[in-house]
Amino acid sequence: MQAENRFRLTGVDCVRFAVEDIEAACRFAADWGLVPAISKDPALKVFTATDGSEVQVVKAAAGQPRCTPIGAPSGLAELTWGVADAAALQAIADELRKDRAAEFDAEGVLHSHDDLGIGLAFRVTRRRAVIYPVTRYNAPGQPGRLNARAPRYEAVRPHEISHIAIGVDDAGEAVKFYIERLDFIVSDRYANRGIFMRCAPVGNHHHVFFMNAKQPGTRFNHLAFKVRDIHEVIGGGQHLDALGWKTFAGPGRHLISSACFWYFVSPFGGSWEYAADEDMVGEDWETQDFDAVSHIFSEWTFGLEKSDGTLRGPISASKEQAL
Repeated sequence: MQAENRFRLTGVDCVRFAVEDIEAACRFAADWGLVPAISKDPALKVFTATDGSEVQVVKAAAGQPRCTPIGAPSGLAELTWGVADAAALQAIADELRKDRAAEFDAEGVLHSHDDLGIGLAFRVTRRRAVIYPVTRYNAPGQPGRLNARAPRYEAVRPHEISHIAIGVDDAGEAVKFYIERLDFIVSDRYANRGIFMRCAPVGNHHHVFFMNAKQPGTRFNHLAFKVRDIHEVIGGGQHLDALGWKTFAGPGRHLISSACFWYFVSPFGGSWEYAADEDMVGEDWETQDFDAVSHIFSEWTFGLEKSDGTLRGPISASKEQAL
């Protein structure tokens, strides 16, 4: 059955962070490879990936909703989703106004919130397709890169925001708003651990991951950026490490989504991730349930203590199973 796509969501267009140390946050974003952009507001710092997806940085300030992080002194203040056109944007406004405030600002961006109180915004996407040479690989008996050396990167220029992960008390409850109101689609599930969702029938394996957190409450966990290939993941990680930023986990490869990764501790209240070669899915993608066993996080990685292998399920009894 073809998935409904009423709102023509395109992905994460912008992530707004409110932070305690704005100087450190801006330095990290620049070291990460994002490019500073012009901002009309001197208190707002903007950084862009190659495709135009944005990170906004403001000083954390209590009592100002768009400058107040969720769940921590520094963290996510607002998550902006891109939509294909103005008609879809108006359709989202009409849907949200059934039970909550949803207002357009002077630039035509729609602002609202989800059931957990996370600030949400929607705008006609400012991301753009950028064509670049695809990395070629040599396999036994099948040379895809003949008479040419493999690429090497001294640093990273992130291509786009891939997804965001948010820690919550109950992932099964947190996702209902997105599924029932915005037509998000479940891609895969961890038993009693978390749910991977995409905002469109075709594209990224996931745009958002809601995970049951060890600490109570709702808080930013990590933000992932797509890069060209595993070479850029490694080159970028080595560059960040040389600059003194600390690894959270990696390099490694996820079991779910297949992406190669390297996570770094950031001044944004959670980690940032370089990611390459994630699964791209369509309407024939088969959603799977995964037990929370020792290799839940990755197929392989360095620098992260894995879980103890205790089954947190079984799947048939998981709260997430029915979603």
